[in-house]
Amino acid sequence: MDYVDVAEGLKFSKVIAGTMRASKEGLSGKKMVDFVDQCLSAGVTTFDHADIYGYFESSRLFGEAVLKDNSSLRDKIQIVTKFNIVLPREENGYAHYYDSSVKHLNESLNKSLEVLHTDYVDVLLIHRLDPLLNPKEVAEALDSLIKQGKVRHIGISNASYTYFEMVSKYTTTPLVTNQVEVSPLYTDTFFNGVMDSALIHDIPVMAWSPLAGGRLFHPQTGREFRVREILEQMAQKYDADSIDKIAYAFINKLPATVCPIVGSTKFERIQSAIDAQSIELTNKDWFKILEVSRGREVL
Repeated sequence: MDYVDVAEGLKFSKVIAGTMRASKEGLSGKKMVDFVDQCLSAGVTTFDHADIYGYFESSRLFGEAVLKDNSSLRDKIQIVTKFNIVLPREENGYAHYYDSSVKHLNESLNKSLEVLHTDYVDVLLIHRLDPLLNPKEVAEALDSLIKQGKVRHIGISNASYTYFEMVSKYTTTPLVTNQVEVSPLYTDTFFNGVMDSALIHDIPVMAWSPLAGGRLFHPQTGREFRVREILEQMAQKYDADSIDKIAYAFINKLPATVCPIVGSTKFERIQSAIDAQSIELTNKDWFKILEVSRGREVL
């Protein structure tokens, strides 16, 4: 397993385990313990959470099974979580919106810490680009949480180049990562300044939905079928037994450091991402995949 320097005293495993589906798929108790043990044995030490993953339920399952009775494990793993998305629930009139207020920030983080059975998170991310975010107030609140020891580092998710720069202007503590969508079916982040920003700031990118939410395996549109076909051709050429390994290799070739978040609760999917670290696509083959994805030749 490769490891990535994120900030002083903080490294991510190159492959990150995502917990989004944990509550939906009932990854509780011994199932969660076994899954995390497999991850750690393979060198995967970084786990991605969010308050909206089952409305804290995924984090609760993780905390109850992994950290509640084994606090010594806390220093061996890195926990990333997020805030500011409010999902429709009865108590909010089934509204769906963003809340980047200091009040919501503190409530979300405190609840996350409670259910995770930990005193701190390694990285807290602003989850979505919120037009109503007051950067000065949020930056001061984030800095305060760092001083309190509840948060060690801060970052952002789904941020455009300009939004990243705007938030960075106000925070005393540097943003250490940007978590964005990246896959062979979603290449916008190669061209909209997000990867450029990561290189300028020398930070890793966390890539969510690297397999396009499973659409690489279950295509529905002509474009998706064409991308799957080119991945199958490359899998045969590079002696890979699954197209997901080529998808991860495609992401890994980017000059910015990209850490794919594997959202599956099946360890074999994580193993595929680990195995892909040894696959080096040629420039020619990488651009073949890009051309098929974008539907036009490189000019």
